[in-house]
Amino acid sequence: MTSKDHSKPIDLVYTWVNGDDKEYRQLVNKYSEKPIDLNPERTRDIYQLLKYSLRSVEKYAFWINQIHIFTSRPQYPEWLNVDHPKISVIHHDEVFSKEDIPTFNYNVIESYIHKIPNLSEEFIYLNDDFLFGNNVSLSDFYTEDGRILIHGTLFGENLGWRIYNKKNDLFGLGLIEHSPILIKKDWWQKMQDAKPELIREIKSHRFREDTDVMTYKLYRWYTLKHQSKFVKAIKLPELMKIHTFHKLTNNKNKQHRALEKLIRKRPKFYCLNDDQGVNPSDEVVDIVNEFLHRMYPEKSSFEK
Repeated sequence: MTSKDHSKPIDLVYTWVNGDDKEYRQLVNKYSEKPIDLNPERTRDIYQLLKYSLRSVEKYAFWINQIHIFTSRPQYPEWLNVDHPKISVIHHDEVFSKEDIPTFNYNVIESYIHKIPNLSEEFIYLNDDFLFGNNVSLSDFYTEDGRILIHGTLFGENLGWRIYNKKNDLFGLGLIEHSPILIKKDWWQKMQDAKPELIREIKSHRFREDTDVMTYKLYRWYTLKHQSKFVKAIKLPELMKIHTFHKLTNNKNKQHRALEKLIRKRPKFYCLNDDQGVNPSDEVVDIVNEFLHRMYPEKSSFEK
């Protein structure tokens, strides 16, 4: 497959949960053991970012085939048109092994995404805080000769110790690691087969631990080590031309300036990472909502 070959369907997978749902919060409270387990930044849905991400898909990546939303039963976004022919909502219990339910560890959730029914052999994976800001094509995921582009490196390096949540991290690399991933289903499984002890470890944690292997980091390691002939690492200077990682904080002036810059730049990919703590600033919430409405003013066909 070359980057110009659109004959092969490419699906899109989102992981999503409404952490503000009362029943879900009760479940979290039941199983939580540490204060960090209750961190609202992990699951709250202040901005309904999935809705705007889907608007960005329809506007900038209309060639996407099917869209699969992977979530906890019985949830689905209340605004979602579940009858849309391109949308499917899959609940964890349709795919998970029984012993892994419930889980609040997104590494465990991600370990199952390749088992979603009727999923294309190659698919794009997004968190719900990832959005498209400009026209996106297959050439943003494949080289001209059909190799898959791998994000998450500074200069093309493949460091085996950089596959964990926070363990071994000298500094945060959200700048290069919060971006869309093009996944081959068989590679996602082979990745897990290559490190079964690490997968067993994360499945023993209902909540994310600092020592957990991160599935997207493990995929980067696996592809660059075991599928090197079929992939190419994107170096930081190349990635920065098309991608922006932005932390949402409670600094009103900083957020206003940064989001105005995003509107001017309109990168192909960007992430709005919630770092607003327990009490998000109402003023910042208003600024972010205004930004989203300016970027995506039109409802998509995926909404009721």
